[in-house]
Amino acid sequence: MPRLITVALALSLLLNGFFVAGFVFRGWIAPVTFEQRMPPPPPGPRPGVLEMVANDVSLDGSQREAMRGVFEQHTQARRDRFREIQKTREQIINEYKRTPIDPEKLAPLIDRLTDLRADQQKETVRALAQLEAKLTPEQRQRLHQVLVDRLSGPPPMQRQPGQPPPRPSQ
Repeated sequence: MPRLITVALALSLLLNGFFVAGFVFRGWIAPVTFEQRMPPPPPGPRPGVLEMVANDVSLDGSQREAMRGVFEQHTQARRDRFREIQKTREQIINEYKRTPIDPEKLAPLIDRLTDLRADQQKETVRALAQLEAKLTPEQRQRLHQVLVDRLSGPPPMQRQPGQPPPRPSQ
């Protein structure tokens, strides 16, 4: 009997050792690449479309200084509109929580949300037009290319006949 217990304890110790070694190997020596987390975004406010485009066209110091008021005005308008969008979204969510769903109450909220988003895009276009007026011809050409690239986005994936459609990303 004592020999059987000794063998069972030795096997248990061996299995536990392999189990711990597997965790150490996967966690520290060779972590799985898809499980590695991305670094957190840098602190501070996220730049808006106008600031990103301005960086892409390489504004010089005098151009940036001339556009500072437009940037600040656009940023403030964007923040205010974003707050309005969030409030409208919360109202829509509250309506969705009620049963039964009332399309008569939701329709004006959805229209309001659509109008706010359209106004935001129109304001961005107005600011881009002001930016374009301050650019050199080379920068204007770059501006138009950047805008086309941003709007067109990545090309859609082509699938072979007989393949199922791609799963939506989460």
